[in-house]
Amino acid sequence: MIVYTKENCVQCRMTKRWLNTHNIDYQEINTTNDQNAINHLKRIGVERLPFIITDKGNLTGFQPAVLEKLV
Repeated sequence: MIVYTKENCVQCRMTKRWLNTHNIDYQEINTTNDQNAINHLKRIGVERLPFIITDKGNLTGFQPAVLEKLV
């Protein structure tokens, strides 16, 4: 699982807290100072964070009910 985040993002913080509480491993990519990550997200049409990539699908924003189905 990959989680794209940025600093000062409430939904990003809530997503990471949810994942940590449920002992789910993830790789965080903080886009705050990562222009390559920002460009990649723009190319694939992502307009808001967090953006979560899993084997079962992708998710934008903090949606615990959907996130639970994807993990």
